[in-house]
Amino acid sequence: MPEITVWMSANILVSLIDEAGRRYPLETGGALIGYWSDGVTAVVTQFVGPGPASDHRRYSYQHDHVWEASQIALHYHQSERSHVYIGDWHTHPDASCGDLSGTDRRSIRRVINSHEARVARPLMTVLYGCPTNWGSVTWVAALKPKWAWRSQLSIESATLRLFDHS
Repeated sequence: MPEITVWMSANILVSLIDEAGRRYPLETGGALIGYWSDGVTAVVTQFVGPGPASDHRRYSYQHDHVWEASQIALHYHQSERSHVYIGDWHTHPDASCGDLSGTDRRSIRRVINSHEARVARPLMTVLYGCPTNWGSVTWVAALKPKWAWRSQLSIESATLRLFDHS
């Protein structure tokens, strides 16, 4: 299978890192907005940070779904309906890698199965580390048929490429 590439503005990544640092040592997160330009290339054009009702804890983060949905809808309309929700981002404070937890995997499966999300291949960007040294990894997920009655979650890492959007 061809390598998946995710393009993101360097400014967006800096903003995610800033938010991670503000909430450290608690987890935080939000949504990624953009589009798939083809089957192997996604472009992140905007992000949504945590909403006012989000819950930040040491080892978990609960989205403010109502607020995020309103922000996603705003970006969707501002982009003339071309930029949509394509996944999530969140932090793993003090972690040494950006591997997905069981909770992350269950969350991705819920997103794929959600009619409201409308995304068959969601991205998940994980920032890991601490305020002086954040790393990042971006994953892409899909459901692959396993048996007639059950599908298997397929997750692979994507190459994150930054561009300067002045």
